Amino acid sequence: MLFNYRDLKDIKHQLEYIDTAIIPIIDVDYRGQLMTIVDHYEVIQALTLEVENQFKGRVLLIPPVQVQEDYTLPVVIGEQLKGYGMKNVLFVSSMNSHFQTQLEHFKVNIFPLETMDDDFKQEMIQTQVKDLMRHIIAMWNK
Repeated sequence: MLFNYRDLKDIKHQLEYIDTAIIPIIDVDYRGQLMTIVDHYEVIQALTLEVENQFKGRVLLIPPVQVQEDYTLPVVIGEQLKGYGMKNVLFVSSMNSHFQTQLEHFKVNIFPLETMDDDFKQEMIQTQVKDLMRHIIAMWNK
């Protein structure tokens, strides 16, 4: 389920099935190299969109949250989603967990997409898609 009107209009009545929110976190420093931010964004976006597609009707993909040194905003969003009725909240980022929370975190390996062959790029993404799907399934089985 994507974060748009068509998908969200009936979500409150479907929380029994759509019980997991995925929150992509992008660590940004606009004083640094913009291409590094782009690599992080594109890898995380490709990964989370594919997982949402595979688990359609079971997960809600939230728009990416940009952070710098303060990781409070994603935690607040995660807690609000739990309060709304989401049983599971998962942060997906390229950083080791900097979050002061009990919510789940999945670390993505970032690689430069610009110079990669399309087939190899897809293979690298698919490897992490499978890992993320296993992580989510393990959350559901707790």
